[in-house]
Amino acid sequence: MTASPTNPGPRATAGYLLRAWRLELRQLVRTRLYVFLAVFLPLICASLAFYMLDGSDRDIAPVSVALSAGLMGMWSSTLLGSGNAINRLRWMQVLEPLVASPRSTFLITLPFALATATLGVYGLAATLAWSALLFDMPLHLADPALFLLALPATVLALGMLGLLLSSAFILYPTAQSLANFFEYPVWMLSGMLAPVSTLPEPVRVISWCLSPTWGVKALEGAALGTSGAARAVGMCVLLSAVYGALTLLLQRRFEWMARSSGTLALQ
Repeated sequence: MTASPTNPGPRATAGYLLRAWRLELRQLVRTRLYVFLAVFLPLICASLAFYMLDGSDRDIAPVSVALSAGLMGMWSSTLLGSGNAINRLRWMQVLEPLVASPRSTFLITLPFALATATLGVYGLAATLAWSALLFDMPLHLADPALFLLALPATVLALGMLGLLLSSAFILYPTAQSLANFFEYPVWMLSGMLAPVSTLPEPVRVISWCLSPTWGVKALEGAALGTSGAARAVGMCVLLSAVYGALTLLLQRRFEWMARSSGTLALQ
């Protein structure tokens, strides 16, 4: 099939996503709020966790503490950035023209979610370095190759979950306050604050449906050499695909409802 303005080919779509991702990432690193959430917040959380565990009889690997703190910052920046992306387009008065363009709204918002999740990689690296320098954490990865494979899978997983939650912003401009509610529950349910095994049995079912849970398992498994890390990477990719399909359906539905009610550009 020949590419056209209304039906761009895969190469044109990939090029657009790459350029949009790079542009959004450059804008994010110049925004103090996102830099604080993605880089400095994990350092604070990791420092508090190490001081709390100092002298404790709990057997927790230091690298698990550092990874969990880094992922907490990654999820915070992803959740805020994915939601603010649509509102930012609305404030700039370009949301209506973009929605009316031939390109899918899903492809327009996807780079925003991936860029905010990618920004969390800086925080993850900074947290590992911080923990190694200040708290004498052994900076050793049992399977570096698998860790490098798990990292982009986790970025994709968190980005797609943030994009799924931000779908409602097309219809409800004030949904940002509701999205902030999901920050702490995802921390808890995904194993960033406490192991999933300590949660009640009914709650664990919800945890296994969240892609950040598998991201935590993949990164910790690759770092510590425990079993199940490769399977967790596969689950990250699978759940990301499921989230992408749900996001596409919800965005189309919410977009139609916003157009019908004439509230697409309302702030």
